Amino acid sequence: MSSDRFDKPTGRSSTTFAPPPPPAAARFSVCQEIAVLWGDIDALGHVNNTRYFGWLEETRLVYLRMIGVDLSTGASQTPVLASTSVDFLRPVFWPDSVRVEGKTTRLGRTSLTMDYRVTSVGQQAVVATGSAVVVLLAPNTGRPVPIPDLIRDAIRRLDPDARDTL
Repeated sequence: MSSDRFDKPTGRSSTTFAPPPPPAAARFSVCQEIAVLWGDIDALGHVNNTRYFGWLEETRLVYLRMIGVDLSTGASQTPVLASTSVDFLRPVFWPDSVRVEGKTTRLGRTSLTMDYRVTSVGQQAVVATGSAVVVLLAPNTGRPVPIPDLIRDAIRRLDPDARDTL
């Protein structure tokens, strides 16, 4: 078997995957390690794709708290997920844990774009990348509202390379 392919570590070699080249080194402003749970595994023996979205959500919520977004009921603005995507690069198996990293890459008037990198601790390899667009809404109208200067400044401090599209 060539070195650019690998088998499932279970010893069953019915499925192989060709990993893409590793992404260029990047600085991420939030990072957390999340355990892979037995319940995350699907009938094919690897982590179900829906769990990756949950891992990104957990990391996004940590980040939003870091930049000062009020996530409580009754807040003056509510962050809403407008879009999200994941590129699945390698399967993840149990037992393992993943390191999920995130950063803002684009800062708009009412929205921000976050990029993510998911690394398997056991495989020591990037297993997924993703992105999400978060919009701040006024809860009483459901309409987008400008990102407050205090939050915008916190994003610029954490992610100085974020592209500002104002």
